[in-house]
This record gives sequence, structure tokens and C-alpha cells, in this order.
Amino acid sequence: MFEGYEHERDPDFASERVGEARDRARASYARMTVEELVPIAIHNVLEVGRQLGAADGRKRAKLVAETFPNLGRAQYLAAYMDLEFVRSLDAAIDKRPFLRRTLVITERAARDYPKSAVIASFHAKLLFVLGEYHAAEMECRRALEMKEPDDPQNDCIPVGSISGDNRGTRLVSLACEFHELINKILMLASDYWDSMSSERQRNSFLQVRLDVLQDEYLKVDRSYVFTMSDVRSFVKEHKSWRFWVCPLCDRKKFMDTGLLLSHMCSRHPRAVLPRLQSVLDQKLSDEALESDDSLDGVTFCEDSEQKDMMICLNKSSEVFKWLFYAPSSGVRPKPFPEIREKKCEKGRMLLESIKDKMKTLPTDRSTTEFAKAIPEIQEGWHKFLKSSALDYREAILELARSYLWRELKRCMTKDPELASKSISAADIDAIFTKEVVNPASNAVESCQTEGGLMVSGNRQESNVHDRGDSSENLRKNTESPDPTISAVHTDTDLAAKVESEVHAEHESSDSPDEKTNPKLGDNNKESGVQLEGGETSEATVPGAELSGQPTNQEEGGSDLDTKLEKLQIGPS
Repeated sequence: MFEGYEHERDPDFASERVGEARDRARASYARMTVEELVPIAIHNVLEVGRQLGAADGRKRAKLVAETFPNLGRAQYLAAYMDLEFVRSLDAAIDKRPFLRRTLVITERAARDYPKSAVIASFHAKLLFVLGEYHAAEMECRRALEMKEPDDPQNDCIPVGSISGDNRGTRLVSLACEFHELINKILMLASDYWDSMSSERQRNSFLQVRLDVLQDEYLKVDRSYVFTMSDVRSFVKEHKSWRFWVCPLCDRKKFMDTGLLLSHMCSRHPRAVLPRLQSVLDQKLSDEALESDDSLDGVTFCEDSEQKDMMICLNKSSEVFKWLFYAPSSGVRPKPFPEIREKKCEKGRMLLESIKDKMKTLPTDRSTTEFAKAIPEIQEGWHKFLKSSALDYREAILELARSYLWRELKRCMTKDPELASKSISAADIDAIFTKEVVNPASNAVESCQTEGGLMVSGNRQESNVHDRGDSSENLRKNTESPDPTISAVHTDTDLAAKVESEVHAEHESSDSPDEKTNPKLGDNNKESGVQLEGGETSEATVPGAELSGQPTNQEEGGSDLDTKLEKLQIGPS
């Protein structure tokens, strides 16, 4: 009669069923906490702040943070209300020392919840207000490089303040904020540079010691394949910074393009047809290369006092303008072997193109087809020489740019006049207050129009879903399923609300886990926003891929060009 039900009397089976039920209950409670309890608590804290004052709101926020120690949003609330309290202080009081306390709370939250783009945005803005410009930019870069960032909808305060049809669109809105803040740092640096005396500019930024550049290179490559002493010896011996290597065998350096061509035709006749030597005018190519030396603003010099060898930068050249125009791209120095390999790869592609043209070149030099093809082949060869040339100054400039950009921000932070300047509520509002826009239209359009979000060509066609209980905050919350809810008590009787909901049966449909999560700064997924070049992806989180030109949401590109001209680093 009871055949088939024996397993229900098995103690192990019963224990397993009880464990599964507990897991479901914990997961259900975790979802309820994230989706209902914490949003209610946040709403009540904000109401207390409005009605009773920021000091009371700050106390209630601290209670919420203690009640939900495993939720980033609750920890962010403590920092948010602490900032509100600082804002509310008397106008005559300098807010700087109080903001330092807010920064401690924020740094802890950013460290504990590294995938929260919302907390990263708050952190970066706070660093900017305090004048910590390098740290602010690094936090923006970190956020833009996040892989699988949390949905801003689960972290934003007030609840629903970051709108959007889906997670991808909401991440776009935050990406624009990070680019805008980087732009502000760039513009401040421009003004600061303009305020420097010529002597300080020359002593601090127009001369860089060789050992400093070597240390900068060792940060990206510790193999010592590139040393400043070798560069100096090479320039001294050959009276040139530039050389070529054969992209097909990469065996030795060539100072003469004719010898390079002869080597390739004799050693690699299948890749470079020997006939190429007879149709090229090497004189034209050499003249074109000499007239196109855009890096002539880099030279060696000697410190008159300490007798140290240095790299000197010509302030009137395009080189120095590039140094301060490019930091917004976020491009970091690369190991010299990587630079060399990329040059060789580009060279091989161009040689293949020349080979294809040579195959169809008539043997009769008197034909119109021959006359028409020769300029194209000549242009292809010139392009090959220009693209595959290895110039030590390019590597040096990347190192100098990284170092000088960091030094300029450090000077701004440590400037006694700027550091002693009091911070007002207006200074805080200028960074933290923003107009509420639809990220799928206004914010995205503005950000992309100004170059703020350059869409990478590496698009991945995958739908973006809400992450449900796959988020890190949710996972952290399940570790502590029974926080002391009664600690969060406001005039609207949150405790009673919580008590009733905890004991009520709570059903929630699980959204599927995301197999592919958008990277805030790099990978492009679907997000229903307009992409660059008129393309539309149904749900593509634009890669906030930083281009060589500065990004600006608030100020147009023409304003930025004006600022850059004020640097007095353009051609004189």
C-alpha cells in the first residue's frame, strides 16, 4: 500500500529536503531584502532627512548600514547621507575636513563592492571635490574597465534615480558620467598649466631625466629590452632616432630604406617581388619621410647643475600639445617588443597589398596601365615605410606622457593655494547635482556626440537581462539572512512593515542569470541605444572605449580646442 514512499522515511532524504527548503527561503528573503526592504528603508531615511534635518537622516542611514552589513546600497546610503549632512553645514564652515570623513566611508564601500558602478561614481566625484585628481581619474578608469558590473538600479539613491529600460542603458548613463569627470580634470589641468610661469613649466615639465623615464618603462616591462642608455648610444652613433626592421624576419636594424628593400627582395622574393626595386623611386620616398618628421620636438639635453642627461621637449612643437591632449584617451605605455611586433604586423599587411598590385603590373612601361599603377605602388611603399618605422621618440613620448600627466595632477593636488581653499556647498553641488535625463536618449546622445563613448568594433551580440539573484550584492546578502530589521525604525513604522513581510509567503520569479555581462568601459552588448556611425544595436552597452581625443559631455569639442590653445603649446 505504501510502496514507493519508503524514501520519505529516509533521514538523509528528509534532511536534504529541509536543506533545500531553507535555501529557497534564504534566496526568497534575500530578494525581498534587495527589492523591497532596503528601498523602503532608504525612502524613509531620505524622508527623515528632509523633515527632521540631515543630522537625523545621517543617524538613520548609519542604522540601515549596520542592519544590512552585506548590501552595498545600504553602505552607500551611509556615505550619501553623510554628504548631505556636510552640505547642510553653515556656509561659513569649510567642508573639506568633514568631506574627509565622508571619503573614509565611501572608500570602504568602494573596496567592499568593487563591481558597483554607482558607488564608484560617488567615490570619483568625492575625490574630485577634494582635489584628489589622479585618484579620481583612476577610479573612473577602474569603473570603465569593470567586468560584469552590478545593475545601477540595485544601488542608486534615491531609488529609481538612474532610469532606463534595461541594465545596459543604465550603465550607459554612468559611463557618460565617468567620461564627463575625466574631461573636467583635463580642463582644470589646462587652466593650471596656463597659470604656471614659463620657468616652472620648463623646469618641471619640459625636461625629464632619463632615469625617471626608465623607471616609468619598468612599470610595464621589466625585461630591460628597452633602456634609455641604449637609445642614447643609438642616437649618438647614427644621428637618428628612427630605424626599420624587416617585418618578415625581424633580424637586424636598417637605417637606409634602400638596403631594407634590397634585403627583402633577395631574402624574401615570394613576399616582396624583386621587380619592385626597378619600379620604385627611392629618392621620392626618402624626401617624403624627411618632410614628415612630426617628432622633432624631442631632443637630448644635459642638466647644467647636476650634469644629468635629460629628454627635452620643445614647447612650441606639436609634440608637447600631444602630451597634454592625449591623457583623456587613457592609453598606457606599451612594452617596446609589443610596439615592434605591431609595426611588423602592419608592415606585412602593406607588403601584401603592394605584392597584389605588382602581380597585375604590365611589363610594358609605355602602357597607360603601367603609368597609372606606378603612383599607387609608390604611395603604398611610402605608406609601408612610414607605418613600419620604429622611432624611439614614440616610445619615449608615451613614457613621458604617462609621467608628466601624473605629475601635473600631483602638482594641482599639492598646490598650497588650491589645497588651502575652502570647499563650499556650491562646490559640492557643482559636481554631484545633475539634471535627470533619459539615458536612452539625451544622455547617450550627448555623450556620444562629444566623443564620450566611442563604440568599439568588437561587438558581441548578446541580450542583456536583469541579473536577479546573480548579482554580487544578492550573494553577499544570502550569507546573513537574519539581520536585525527592528533597528530600522522610522515614523512610517518600517518595523511593522518588515515584520509582516518577513512572515508572509513571498513569491518571486527568478530572472535568468546573465551568461554575458556588459563591461562598463570595453565590451559592447545590446542596450537599445544609438551607436556611432548611425548603427543601432538592440541592447548594446557601448564600450566606453577612450579614444585619443578628450571626451566631453558638458562642454563641446570647440571649447576644448580653445582650452588646449590656451596651453600655449601649439605651434608658435
